[in-house]
Amino acid sequence: MKRSFEKEFDWRKYFIVSENIIRQKEHSEIEFKESFHSPKHKDKKLHKWIASFANANGGLIIYGVKDNGELVGLKNRKLHEFDNKDLSQELLDFFAPEIKFELFIKEVESFELGFLYIYKSLDKPVVAIKSANNNIQESDIFYRYPGQSRKISYGDLRNIFEERYEKLNEKWIRLMNNVATIGVENVGLLNIENGELIGSNNKLLIPETLLDKVKFINEGKFVEKEGAPALKLIGDVQPIESNKVIQLVEKKYQIITHFELYKSFFQQNLDSETAKEFFRKVLYENTVYYPIYYYLVSAGLDKETVTKLLDKEKGAKVNEVKKRLEKENNNYIRFENGNLKTETDAAKCILSSYDSLKRNANLDISKMDSSEIRYLVQAITHLKEEEVDLKYIVVILKELYDNHFNQTGTTKSFIRKAICHVDLIIFGKKYFE
Repeated sequence: MKRSFEKEFDWRKYFIVSENIIRQKEHSEIEFKESFHSPKHKDKKLHKWIASFANANGGLIIYGVKDNGELVGLKNRKLHEFDNKDLSQELLDFFAPEIKFELFIKEVESFELGFLYIYKSLDKPVVAIKSANNNIQESDIFYRYPGQSRKISYGDLRNIFEERYEKLNEKWIRLMNNVATIGVENVGLLNIENGELIGSNNKLLIPETLLDKVKFINEGKFVEKEGAPALKLIGDVQPIESNKVIQLVEKKYQIITHFELYKSFFQQNLDSETAKEFFRKVLYENTVYYPIYYYLVSAGLDKETVTKLLDKEKGAKVNEVKKRLEKENNNYIRFENGNLKTETDAAKCILSSYDSLKRNANLDISKMDSSEIRYLVQAITHLKEEEVDLKYIVVILKELYDNHFNQTGTTKSFIRKAICHVDLIIFGKKYFE
């Protein structure tokens, strides 16, 4: 069975709240709405937003939040009394294929908020099948872009179809490889619609009750691994010994937000498969200044593999990532900020912070003013590999991110570069060398 997003949902994985404000802007996977309106409303804007998320990477519409991220909570009982079947029917009336979603209410910092989670469609593109006023026209395809939902661009539509073709080709290649390994005479075909197993000499019908139990395997991602137990259908799903295995791999992150991209670096706990997805996510972000070398090293990707991956991906930031990799190869001072050799007051302040960092001093970052933060961030960019205690510095970076990242555009840029500097001198060296 498919896991419920609501049951596993932890809002802290998607955004941070400070002083009753969500400290991040709306982006390609999150939309803020102050109040909830019925999907039967004549403007049908909700339908447009939902379809755009389904055609992209899925996402969250959060109710009870102003456009600036301020929490106000749900002001009435509309969402409490709403029947999800109404929204399901509305979406079926206007779009095909079917859009999957979950709608629920959670408490966040004493505020009651509504969450509409839209699953990424597995059968893109989702297309409008009838018109509604000026917002939806028959055959429209909507797509989620940073902070907005609009008609899809040619490039993104092309990517959707290329992705479909690639997945189909991969399935055929895996199927043919398996047939070649097993032998044509030993292969049967299972019709998962009616439970009929067609072999070379006989047919076997699987009861519907048992068929339901094997469908969840079809929804996962399969990999082969040597020496582990496989699964065999014996009136139920049971393990048997085999040299090969079909193993269900579940994604740790339903949605990868910019918060997760940084948080994973602070926590230093990415597995290889997730790390690769994080690196690919950067290629579709608004900026390339994420700890990309941490992702690459954690994923175990070498330069040749990364080159092939970048040539294959279609994200808007592919070329910028390529430039980063080129410019930062053996250039471990790229992100240095501030001159420590002058006798100015600023240089002295940066040096003071630099000495504190080298001593792993206990710093109360939450109480620092903007100038102190600036000097501290600049000091981080002067640290050398041998001067860095990784466990200590990621805690410092996390506190900077949590407390000051969204103060100003300049502060945000400084903190990003500090994170990238630490990533470069630690993980960049491992990647390049």
